[in-house]
Amino acid sequence: MTFNAALEALKGVGAISDEEMAEWMNRMLVALGEQPLEPSRPGTARLISFGGRRSQRPPRPPDPPPVSRFLGLVPVEEPDRPLAYGGRIQILGVELYSDKVSVNWRLAPLPDPEALFADELADQAPDLDGLSDDFKTILRDKLTQRLQMQRRSLSLSDDVGTEFRSTGGGSGGGGSERRGNSDFVPGVPAEAKRLVVRWDQLDFDVPLPPHRDRS
Repeated sequence: MTFNAALEALKGVGAISDEEMAEWMNRMLVALGEQPLEPSRPGTARLISFGGRRSQRPPRPPDPPPVSRFLGLVPVEEPDRPLAYGGRIQILGVELYSDKVSVNWRLAPLPDPEALFADELADQAPDLDGLSDDFKTILRDKLTQRLQMQRRSLSLSDDVGTEFRSTGGGSGGGGSERRGNSDFVPGVPAEAKRLVVRWDQLDFDVPLPPHRDRS
């Protein structure tokens, strides 16, 4: 506006002509990164707005993900089984959600780590030669704890070939038992009639309700 007022003042005292005023206005527009103006018809007025690109609205943020809806808790056939390396595993139930599956499990009593990780402990034995019994116990306990953290015992499948992907879970316990849950995506498709929860070499059948709410 100040620039335009200055041009109008110069024009008013006869210092510049209409053509020169239009030329200076276009120079200013080009310097600001705008396109020069076409000549206007006599007797018309023109409103110029700068910084139009800067006043554009920010892009619309993405829609939030849909809410995970609980559809039901499904029992498991023969949920309590002995393990080959000691202890027992119980699959307490399978939670169905609109977008995932969560398997609830319990180990009680706990497996025998000496039998579960027999090969790994045998590989470690030469490295423990010459150490005190107390230090040997500490190192063996650390190895079994690390192997238990790394171990992935549970997987999920259905009768229509869905590829379930593990998304984590959690566990805790003490004494002679441990409880946990393992989550998988996607949710169970409507056409599936049966899930299979596998813990190592043990398969647990999970018949699905025929009419499940998927809306």
